[in-house]
Amino acid sequence: MPTREDLFSAAERLHAHLLRRHCDRGLVRGPDAGVRLNLRAWRFLKSTLAFLPWRDDYVFMQTQGYWILANWMLHDATGEPRYRDLALESTEATLRLQQPDGFWLYPLPERRHLIATVEGDWGAVGLLASHARAPRAEFLAGAIRWYDFLVNRIGFLEHRRGKAINYFDRPRGKVPNNSVEAAWLFLRLWKATGEERFLEHVEGLLEFVATVQLPSGELPYVVASRHEQGREHYLCFQYNAFQFLKLAWSARLKPATQADAILARLPRFLAQGVTASGASAADCSHGEPEVDYYTAVLAAALRETAELGLVPTHDLSARCYARALERQRPDGTFIYSTGDHGFLRDTRSYPRAQAMTLFHLLCGCGLGEGFPGRVKS
Repeated sequence: MPTREDLFSAAERLHAHLLRRHCDRGLVRGPDAGVRLNLRAWRFLKSTLAFLPWRDDYVFMQTQGYWILANWMLHDATGEPRYRDLALESTEATLRLQQPDGFWLYPLPERRHLIATVEGDWGAVGLLASHARAPRAEFLAGAIRWYDFLVNRIGFLEHRRGKAINYFDRPRGKVPNNSVEAAWLFLRLWKATGEERFLEHVEGLLEFVATVQLPSGELPYVVASRHEQGREHYLCFQYNAFQFLKLAWSARLKPATQADAILARLPRFLAQGVTASGASAADCSHGEPEVDYYTAVLAAALRETAELGLVPTHDLSARCYARALERQRPDGTFIYSTGDHGFLRDTRSYPRAQAMTLFHLLCGCGLGEGFPGRVKS
């Protein structure tokens, strides 16, 4: 089973790859698995013909956020100024991309006309992460501009109990993952400022999530609304692992919220996602394709489960981390996916997935306990 040193070494190699291959003046850019046809088929041709200039480099705020968090964690662990410098450079670059109204443009051409909640949340998370360590008024102001845009322009969909944050600036189904993430962001803003207004919507969001949680503990992917049909299961274990972590961090920021009740029912569901190899199952019904960043986040969530004393999942977490390290390539990168449609594979380096994997490797080193859940003011 991997040691802390094994995980940290893997994280350092992956960080070096991201810095060398994808980082340019504070922006982490590169191709992405994408959506729709690209996700289902086109990416496999691009992977096979990776030597061609596909001209599909994108900058996601989600990538920026994870990269900024990871650099602060590396700075905490090593004290090396270069990690602090990278975090601040990337935060400044993130702020430059923020639009005057407070949002960030969606990078993929298929969704360029939409403003995505997840992108704004992660832009703001990156700003708050650096403000917590190197307080600068413009970082905090940028995060607050996003909050105001999100609440006033994107808004919420009412539920029979609670409310769901909208996925885009156009309503669709109610997606619990977005509501969990928004509640975590709002709590970070409250912790950073002490202003009660940032707590206004937290209980409503968490009440919605608690209401729709399935008897198995799983949080469904989409809850039906008049804008979209419901869909209970989609990439079940990775989505729920991401949500578990943010709920755990939310509970640390403000104990005695509904996050605690949701957390208590999730771990046994997550434990079912570990396959015989230690990889994360693709979804509730299929083991494959095997996607490395799914395995990394499941490993981190199961580690957090054990640390919270909910379910003894240290061994399952270790198995997932061991499987992830087996798949790391000599250049530090991780395979995106294998076993797609039974025989296809996608080996391109997608910075969004790589940055998420970097962050969750560092969580496995125990660096997640102090950050980002327990934000320094």
